[in-house]
Amino acid sequence: MASKPGILTDWPWTPLGSFKYIILGPWVTETIYSIMVKDPKEWDLTNFTVIPFMLWRMLHNQLWISLSRYRTAKGTNRIVDKGIEFDQVDRERNWDDQILFNGILFFLANKYFPGASHLPLWRTDGVIITMLLHVGPVEFLYYWFHRALHHHYLYSRYHSHHHSSIVTEPITSVIHPFAEHIVYFALFAIPMLTVVFTGTGSIIAIAGYITYIDLMNNMGHCNFELIPNWVFSIFPPLKYLMYTPSYVPFLS
Repeated sequence: MASKPGILTDWPWTPLGSFKYIILGPWVTETIYSIMVKDPKEWDLTNFTVIPFMLWRMLHNQLWISLSRYRTAKGTNRIVDKGIEFDQVDRERNWDDQILFNGILFFLANKYFPGASHLPLWRTDGVIITMLLHVGPVEFLYYWFHRALHHHYLYSRYHSHHHSSIVTEPITSVIHPFAEHIVYFALFAIPMLTVVFTGTGSIIAIAGYITYIDLMNNMGHCNFELIPNWVFSIFPPLKYLMYTPSYVPFLS
């Protein structure tokens, strides 16, 4: 926890403990009901993919955690030559909270936002728009938000919780107070909402975008280098497309 916890530090479902996923009950029930009573031609594939996508994100993150802990235990090429403390493991055990949070918002958007249901599987223009918006306004706003988080007022109340982990693991990337995640999702929602409201959205564009963010976050917080430095020497523009534990332009 931050040194001086601010408002909205805890997740709303923290009191539920391991039963937090019961929150998804109404949406899961509605999805199952629509499958049972609606004609297959009326099924909303977008709605059906929310839970599988959540499960994919959990599996993706767990694979990174397992790989990182194996490399840390092996003790070769570690950036911080220390073991992981039990306090850190305990502090980061609820890394799936942000996936639950995103899943709830996806269900709500699918139900209430025009254009967020019955999305096609693929649209090239939407994928291009998503990429351009990420490297443009999202990167810009994220940079300044992260700078603000390191101001002593916000750092002591929020961001210091993230930096409590000295030997970072992939999932350290999402260990933030609830308030921070609200802003993070608002920023990353810019490309997703744009393609939805312009009618250019697709399931792959949104799922691929979130998976890309997960990939960069996980790889960037490993305690070892997965991408050799010579790769960046051969192809310098690569550093603008990704970041690694040794090269973090603004994300942390």
